[in-house]
Amino acid sequence: MSDPNKQVENMRQVRFNSIWLVPLIALIVAGWMLYENWASQGPVITLIASNADGLEVGKTKLKSRNVDVGRVIGIRLSDDFEKAIIKVRMQHGTEQMLRDDARFWVVKPRIGKEGVSGLGTLLSGAYIDMTPGAKGRLQTDFTLLSQPPLSTENEGVRLVLSSMDGAKLDVGASVHFRGYEVGYVEKVGFDTDKGAITYHVVIRSPYDALVNSESQFWLTPGLSFKSSASGFEVRLDSLETFFAGGISFGLPTGRTAGLPVSDMTSFRLYSSRDSATNNMYSEFINYVFMFDSNVSGLTPGAAVEFRGVRIGTVLEVPFSGIPMQTLTGLDTPLIPVRARIEPQRLNSLNPEDGMSLAEWHAYIEERIDNGLRASLKIGNYLNAAKVINIDYVGSPPPVKWKEFAGFKVFPTAPDAFANIESKVGSILDNLSQVPLNSTLEQVSETMNEASETLRQLQLVSKSVTQLLNSPDTQQLPAELAATINELNLTLETYQANGQIGRPLRENMVSLGRALNELQPLLRQLREKPSTLIFDSKPRSDVQPKAAK
Repeated sequence: MSDPNKQVENMRQVRFNSIWLVPLIALIVAGWMLYENWASQGPVITLIASNADGLEVGKTKLKSRNVDVGRVIGIRLSDDFEKAIIKVRMQHGTEQMLRDDARFWVVKPRIGKEGVSGLGTLLSGAYIDMTPGAKGRLQTDFTLLSQPPLSTENEGVRLVLSSMDGAKLDVGASVHFRGYEVGYVEKVGFDTDKGAITYHVVIRSPYDALVNSESQFWLTPGLSFKSSASGFEVRLDSLETFFAGGISFGLPTGRTAGLPVSDMTSFRLYSSRDSATNNMYSEFINYVFMFDSNVSGLTPGAAVEFRGVRIGTVLEVPFSGIPMQTLTGLDTPLIPVRARIEPQRLNSLNPEDGMSLAEWHAYIEERIDNGLRASLKIGNYLNAAKVINIDYVGSPPPVKWKEFAGFKVFPTAPDAFANIESKVGSILDNLSQVPLNSTLEQVSETMNEASETLRQLQLVSKSVTQLLNSPDTQQLPAELAATINELNLTLETYQANGQIGRPLRENMVSLGRALNELQPLLRQLREKPSTLIFDSKPRSDVQPKAAK
């Protein structure tokens, strides 16, 4: 009989079975998959944003050049509850993308001056886009941009533009050279010390070679309307600048290119191209013009002309640099206008090619002594815009001031319209002094006397008629009748058939015939005066043409 305890021990012994390989292999595969998943994961980065609008944990992807490189794994508030902390799990092999200059932003539908973008996210949802970093050290903490960044490829040169005008451009506005886009506005700020708007612009390579130390920058409005002494001007630029505006630059006419510029070089940004052109002259002579006429229509920027040629620019109307007490102390109220004469408009932008500024000043002073005066002139009758006209004046008024309140004074003369107004005013004053009432009374008396005279003539005529119709008047004396008959006989002798009239008529007929016979000779003498001296060649008879 067998031992039952031994049988129990044999039953307790574990025997290897091939079926056990299945779960073992599954466990190994699962472990390997977990290891591969862990090994394939990249680092976790932190993005700090003002808000997490449109982002969801586990769904929002991070892309670079439209390739998935990560996914959002967590969103929470910062400790001070002011920011959103976004955790993103990057894929394996993306560590080199995470450098200092890497930039991240949220892509979602946007409508702005650049157009409509991000429409693809209407169905797929917002995602985070990035530009890989190329410089700097590796890091895991970044700031999420509120707007997509501008392109940084071929950046060229960065410049700082300062504008004193009220107009403001936004980031992304275009920079043009002769209408061609060569750059963009990267940053907009405000300089509190200068009270100017500052623009950081980027001129892309290779167009950065177009910028030099003599370049000028000005605003390019999409639609501009200008009214000046030259007339009305309406300018429409491209549709891009029409909606968003822009900046243009170029080299002033007549000026040679300067030296190349470096990064962050400062330039002034003018309100228009005309304003930039008027401010490119570095040499000028400031004057104050004291006008005693109406200066309405004269605005800053208007021209100072010499016989139609622009030689300067009006700066301030009226000029506020002279104290009001000094002006009110004058016998005749005058309005000061500050303007400058720019000899470089006639001379050259290169001073060595012409007269110096001191020579120009002495030249102008000499011409002032010879009668050169300034007056106001209407440059455009449609909008009554005025300019300052400088020309020689016959019998010029004497120069009253060379300087006034410490400023150089250019002598003035009354303008043509002021003379016309004064003449019309004097005519009206003379007409007002004419004694019209007494004159009308005299005319009325004369008309009454004429009426009385006509009435007396009517009475005399009536009396004469009655006299002629009387029987006594009709019986004239016989001597008067005989005298009338003799007068009729005398007149008959001078008639056509009378004793004197017939010979006179015959003589006149003979004279007419003689003149008719002399007409061929006179015609020949008129055509050839030498006929009386030299024989004329006989003319051949005109042969009639045969009938066809």
